[in-house]
Amino acid sequence: MRARLAELLAEQAAQPGEVEVYVATTGRRAGKLGGGVPAGDVAVPKLRGRGTAAVRDSLGALVAGLGGSLAGMPEQERPSRVFLLVVTGGHDEGSATWGPDELRDLVAAQERDYAWEVVTVTVAEHAGLAPWGAGFRSIGAAPTADGVRAALAAASRYLSRAREVGPWEPVEGFSQEERWAAYPPAFHSDEVGADETTVIPVITAERLAEADRADAESRRRWWDRFRRPAKV
Repeated sequence: MRARLAELLAEQAAQPGEVEVYVATTGRRAGKLGGGVPAGDVAVPKLRGRGTAAVRDSLGALVAGLGGSLAGMPEQERPSRVFLLVVTGGHDEGSATWGPDELRDLVAAQERDYAWEVVTVTVAEHAGLAPWGAGFRSIGAAPTADGVRAALAAASRYLSRAREVGPWEPVEGFSQEERWAAYPPAFHSDEVGADETTVIPVITAERLAEADRADAESRRRWWDRFRRPAKV
């Protein structure tokens, strides 16, 4: 995971434009960000188990904290685009402040009003279930080196596509081939020896494609409205 995240940052740093990165982990300090670092200079922190995984509370604090930090910046220093890459095990325990609906509304507001791009890589979840529900920009990774590598490679390609277009413009999502590479069909059942009660449920390609189409249509409508000249 750390090696592939470092590769993702190096890939983004090599592309045209400046990328400043803020690294945050779960826990009480999730919403307290230090200074940004150029993507090519970021040191990916060591990843450790932290006991109770209050994923939603950490993400809520992170999104709210980052939004507040950006709002407090002088206009000329504020970045033109914001990309939030979430890498998680997806299993939430102990969140008391942010429920799934509240977190979904918070993320949706940042995407709708400020053109944030939120990308979630969820290890051991086939559909890439974000902590706020299934997502157009979410991809699941099998708990293997190849699965994690494929998921983060797909996430890097998505970020690259999004950086090539303007705010709110439609961006092609993850392909079914990318999803299958990150979470092979063998992991969709108990063929790998999982107990029937713990098998990860399969969300079909049709449902994912339907979510992709709905998201793309919503973005098109918003983009058309955004670029339409105001009436005089």
